[in-house]
Amino acid sequence: MPESAISIKELVKSYEDTVVLEGLNLEVPEGTVFGLIGPNGAGKSTLIGVLTGLLNFDDGEIYIKGLPLDTKNELEIKRQLSSVLQPPLLFEQFTSLEFIEYVCDIYEISKDGLIEKAYSLMDFFEIKDFAKIKVNKLSSGSRKKLAFVTAVLVEPKVMLLDEPFEAVDVISIERMKTVIRRLKAKGVTIIITSHILEVIENLCDDIAILHKGHITAYLDSVSRKELQKDSSLHQIFEKYVEVERKDDIVDWL
Repeated sequence: MPESAISIKELVKSYEDTVVLEGLNLEVPEGTVFGLIGPNGAGKSTLIGVLTGLLNFDDGEIYIKGLPLDTKNELEIKRQLSSVLQPPLLFEQFTSLEFIEYVCDIYEISKDGLIEKAYSLMDFFEIKDFAKIKVNKLSSGSRKKLAFVTAVLVEPKVMLLDEPFEAVDVISIERMKTVIRRLKAKGVTIIITSHILEVIENLCDDIAILHKGHITAYLDSVSRKELQKDSSLHQIFEKYVEVERKDDIVDWL
């Protein structure tokens, strides 16, 4: 068994009187592409927010690359993490290239060859023409691609991608998948949340289903192979989130 890049034990997170994550336990193996799926409101974005340090948590323990996520280690952990949030967290008055340079400077990424790498990736995702356009002028898809390009350029050990494919064109989704696979080959651990189950099914090594603040199923490559002999990931998902069948409601169509 590979070591865990992220280890979560009995995590609790609430918003006022609403408990979103309740006693959540999860191990994300080192160097894997890990899929986190669940219905709307399951707590996926909240969990990503907690892991990035943008959200505090109420109880439990989180270890990232062997370090406990606390005030003492927060800066060191953040330098190993990159993220694409939903919606992306960008600086609206910067141009696209200024945003990339600013974030890479925070991460202390060498300036040698950075601009060339940035333009190369922006060209790959067809946003090079927007390099000197302010972020607040970009479309939703271009903003998401800019966030993804920046997350790659900071050379993370762990990448957190919250709905990275939403609002992105089909060609760019395939190119994102190509980059994700290359990062995995370099040993980067990548967590992806998505409602596009086909992408998760084809891209991820292990998959966890989050429902009502708990991990209700953990599907590693062995268990997935066994379960998917008879069921698709969509059918497995419906089983674990207890989807109520409502086909008869639209019988009139």
